[in-house]
Amino acid sequence: MTGKKKLILGLGKTGDSCIKFFKKNNINFKIFDTRDNHREHYVDSTNLEPELLRLSTYEDSYLDDVEEAIISPGIDRKNKIIDDLNFRKINIITDIDLFKRYSNVPIISVTGTNGKTTVVSMMEHLLNLSNYKCIACGNNGIPPLSIINNNYDYIILELSSYQLEYMDNFTSNISLITNINHDHFERHKNFDEYLSIKKKIFLNSNYSLCNIGSKEKLHDVPNLYIYGINDDSKKLVINGRDNDNLLFNSTDLFIDKYKIKYRGIHNLNNFLAALSVSDLLKINTSDAVKHLSSYSFLSHRIELIKLHNDVSWYNDSKSTNSSSTQAALEYINKNIILIIGGSKKNMNYQNLSKLINNKVKLIIFIGENKRYIDEQLNVKVRTIDAESMYDAIKISYQFSKPSDSVLLSPASPSFDMFKDYSERGAAFTKAVNDLVK
Repeated sequence: MTGKKKLILGLGKTGDSCIKFFKKNNINFKIFDTRDNHREHYVDSTNLEPELLRLSTYEDSYLDDVEEAIISPGIDRKNKIIDDLNFRKINIITDIDLFKRYSNVPIISVTGTNGKTTVVSMMEHLLNLSNYKCIACGNNGIPPLSIINNNYDYIILELSSYQLEYMDNFTSNISLITNINHDHFERHKNFDEYLSIKKKIFLNSNYSLCNIGSKEKLHDVPNLYIYGINDDSKKLVINGRDNDNLLFNSTDLFIDKYKIKYRGIHNLNNFLAALSVSDLLKINTSDAVKHLSSYSFLSHRIELIKLHNDVSWYNDSKSTNSSSTQAALEYINKNIILIIGGSKKNMNYQNLSKLINNKVKLIIFIGENKRYIDEQLNVKVRTIDAESMYDAIKISYQFSKPSDSVLLSPASPSFDMFKDYSERGAAFTKAVNDLVK
């Protein structure tokens, strides 16, 4: 390949989608990845000349023919190559920016600390049943470049802070923030920086939405629509309006003859997010609830995987921060055996102390950050260290009694022991199925 090239930064799912897209469209490219493992696999899988692939290190001249770089979310902005690209005034974009150049489909964009993937999957389910042709992609694991198709009515795009930090001219028809809590401080210097990055989703949006709980943090966003539970009226709010026909109790959401089982207040808010978007699209609320009543929750999110001898076993492996574990503890009744811990993350866990003291009978610590979490918690319950997921399940089984719940809710990333949260959840499920008989 000769002439100016695109530089793909990172060989994960994003990088792979860029490779396929560039090959399909005869666009010259080269690759850099910070990791040096699996070198032969990378060369074979990309089918590239070796001089167009650099792993871990590169010579300065490698950037001479680069006209633009497409960065994967996993590439740290502090990496030397970012400084070198900036020094050369080479434009750095995301795969989302690239996608927008080739797609004119209206976008519904979603970000937030927790609930993003659930909300976009709810929207996808709801809109497709409402005769809109839609697909959810982005941070949910489906690269946008892999689904370029101008026949869709809407693209529902999940965005993380890692993706948003390089996006300054993004446009959406509808944009939504589910919630904003302290997270990703291993990447962002403080909460204010994290918040400002999240707010980028609203920059060029026709409609901007957020949960009532985040309204104060977003007070400077103009024309902001809100959804959630009105603390004063105790009514459900859709786009800033109390909805008198939309009712709820501790387990169900009702309208007319239709009902949704919502599984915790956090999921009630997730459903309200989807209903707020459908309301903006002029979908009747009763019809929207009807469609959402057939929604199936995603795996690894407070997922009941087994009930044995009146002990419930829950897989909440998707919990990678303390606020998501807080939601799980609020949902499940008392007598909880909590399995918590994973890879190190700069996070405050003190918010869990009161719930743990009220609802948890035993904590089982796993992962490299178990001492870090333990030191922050102010709890009176017994704690035990486990060496592996299998060991954690053995201990849980030994101490569990009828009416107990065993909850894997790590409040941490998975990368110390597993490839990702789904592998961690699968290990939990396998150990439970092997040992709980």
